[in-house]
Amino acid sequence: MKKFNAALMKEWLHSIKNALMNRIFLKILSVVFALLIWAYIIDTTPDLTRSRFVENLSVSVTGTTALNNNGLALATDVYQEFQGAIDASVNVSQKEYARLSDENISVFLDVSNIRSAGMHEIPLSATSSHGTVTNLYPEAISVRIDYLDTREVPIEVEMTGTSKDDHWYSVNEMSINPQTVVVSGPASIVQNATRAVAQVDITGQSSTFRRAAILRLQDSNSEALNTRLLTRSSSTCSVSIDVYPVKELPVSADASQIVVADGFEIAEITFQPATITVAAQSTLLDEIEELPVEIPDNLPTLNKTYTKRLSLSKLPDFKFMSTNQVYMTITLREKIASVAVSNVSVEVLGLSDEYEAFLMPSTVSVMVTGPQTKINELTKEDVYVYADLSNLMNGTYHLPVFVGNNSELSYDLITPQFIKVVVTDAKRNVSYPMEE
Repeated sequence: MKKFNAALMKEWLHSIKNALMNRIFLKILSVVFALLIWAYIIDTTPDLTRSRFVENLSVSVTGTTALNNNGLALATDVYQEFQGAIDASVNVSQKEYARLSDENISVFLDVSNIRSAGMHEIPLSATSSHGTVTNLYPEAISVRIDYLDTREVPIEVEMTGTSKDDHWYSVNEMSINPQTVVVSGPASIVQNATRAVAQVDITGQSSTFRRAAILRLQDSNSEALNTRLLTRSSSTCSVSIDVYPVKELPVSADASQIVVADGFEIAEITFQPATITVAAQSTLLDEIEELPVEIPDNLPTLNKTYTKRLSLSKLPDFKFMSTNQVYMTITLREKIASVAVSNVSVEVLGLSDEYEAFLMPSTVSVMVTGPQTKINELTKEDVYVYADLSNLMNGTYHLPVFVGNNSELSYDLITPQFIKVVVTDAKRNVSYPMEE
């Protein structure tokens, strides 16, 4: 075993000797040692720096509080106008060179020393966590300074999305919190602020709910204002949206409360609109089938068609009514009456002058139906009854009796409907009894 270990050790020492004698190995080893030494120098010598050019930097504004305390405000949107517009040269150590980027360079615009409104050219400054900023391109930028203004604007809530057809939606104005928002900033922008709009999506909602919404400042034309230059007392609000089912109810009235003149009656009562949409709890809607209106006490005695505007009293439990006024039209018609007119003389029609006629009976009774006022004024002289004797000669006939036409009256019954007629020569002096 000892002989074996001695031989192995001898062979290993011989291998080391050959490796040290090999020049290629020495060159590689020299390079490795050189790199280690260079890395040590970079790590321990911070004064060893290089210059690096970094592009597309943005600007941050400082000193706005001091500017506002002077009654002024920045009116140029520096972020929008100079986003990625600044370049910089940075001296950075070899150690930090690879780590340097636009993310660790900060460019500042300090407005704290400005004392007047107008255009100002302000130098830029910059810092970096991985080196020293030596130059900025451009070195300064021009901005507009305006007078500071403050305004309180109302908050308005707009509903967006898709509503359900069988539900009513309404913003609960008293629930908006806060009710107003205080806006401060450059006067040229603040003076255009007329309202702060909060949009609430009502899609899929079927019951009252509460939401928080972002406030968006708008001008009188509903155009959005740039809020980056403004400060607001609040950027959100909370609001409740009332949601209730709806139902269309026909409008009705109690006709017994309407007084009409003698001889008239109510033909119909109509309303415009005929139905009204109401919103309430579903339990209440299930119990209501119509919406009665109250007839005013001062309604006159009617003798013609009458139209009046009526106000509807909103029930306490109704959340919404599509209108609170309706037009009521009361259409009248005369009452229809009938009367029997007796002893109406029957006239002869169409008999030649060569003949004369004897009627048995010579009078009849007629049942007349028509408007009450016409019936009340009717006399037997107003009823024209006749027998048609056209082309008749001597003889005895049983002829029907007719009544003259009157568009306002109808004649339902004539008694008797037929009479006996005797036609003779006019020269004969013959008398006949009036009744058989």
